[in-house]
Amino acid sequence: MKPGAIIVNGDVQGIDRSPEDQAEELVPYMDMVPVCGGIIDGYGSEGVFVQGRQVRLSPFLIAQYETTYALWYWVRIWAQHEGYSFTNKGREGSSDNAGEPTATQYEPVSSINWRDAVVWCNAYSELMGMPPEYTYQGQVIRNSNDILSCNHAEMGMGAGYRLPTEAEWEFAARGGNPNKKGWDYRYPGINQEEELGSLAWYSENGEGSTHPAGKKKPNLLGLYDMGGNVWEWCWDWYHRLVWYENKDQGVQETGYEVNTLTGEWYWDREWYRDIIPRDKDNPRGAISGAARVKRGGSWDSLESQVQVTYRGSSIPAYTSRSIGFRVVCSKDF
Repeated sequence: MKPGAIIVNGDVQGIDRSPEDQAEELVPYMDMVPVCGGIIDGYGSEGVFVQGRQVRLSPFLIAQYETTYALWYWVRIWAQHEGYSFTNKGREGSSDNAGEPTATQYEPVSSINWRDAVVWCNAYSELMGMPPEYTYQGQVIRNSNDILSCNHAEMGMGAGYRLPTEAEWEFAARGGNPNKKGWDYRYPGINQEEELGSLAWYSENGEGSTHPAGKKKPNLLGLYDMGGNVWEWCWDWYHRLVWYENKDQGVQETGYEVNTLTGEWYWDREWYRDIIPRDKDNPRGAISGAARVKRGGSWDSLESQVQVTYRGSSIPAYTSRSIGFRVVCSKDF
């Protein structure tokens, strides 16, 4: 089955129906891959799992594909009928299309910001009969224009869909098992740069655009496009990955100030509390910041940005034809 295909009454359907009339009958399909988690003793100086840090991750499920435009679109249409609001409609890959899906519907959605992705995850959870994971002051977040609620969201770790933490993303990209060959590969599933073209769409072969999900080789977990095609939003606030034995040491001067027009933070001068314990179960990054983590590189990224340890970041309001996302959930299996 193609990633993001539509199932209606058990049958895969096309997309020739009117979204206004049919959206509530559509149940989007997504393959989820189990990741066992475990205890990871870090080494080296790059990425999440660095020397001197031990991380414990609970089992989780991760989408086999980046979120396609077809899946994004039908969930968004359903969500808007249910009172959800989005800042951006999203685009069909790197094209200009922001309307009903076309022949390139299975390319990843792009041009959505971090807040759009969070609100969409809540909508997808509700559509699939699961509790939404993102709340603010006890209320489900349904509007990506609500900057305060989104930037101060709390993320649950239940059965609903959500963005991966940075630790979950890197763990899955590396293959999900520190004891197996491939964990220390430079890229998600391969170790040699000359083989990268078989794994990822990036600057050398991307031809200036996105491509349908799942057309390159998967990584060791069977996940497609963990490197290249589009960057993938993660939950975490971006920080410098400095961990403290004592949380009282966790105040550092990091510049940001609020843009009064967008409500976003950008680097300048201010203080925030950056408490990141060295050893922690299911780490979620800093408690505040100016930018959110993005991982994996995209169709226009350099080779170095496709590596499993490379850490990118953008402010939550940023959109680009090179940024999308994939989802995870904490279901038992």
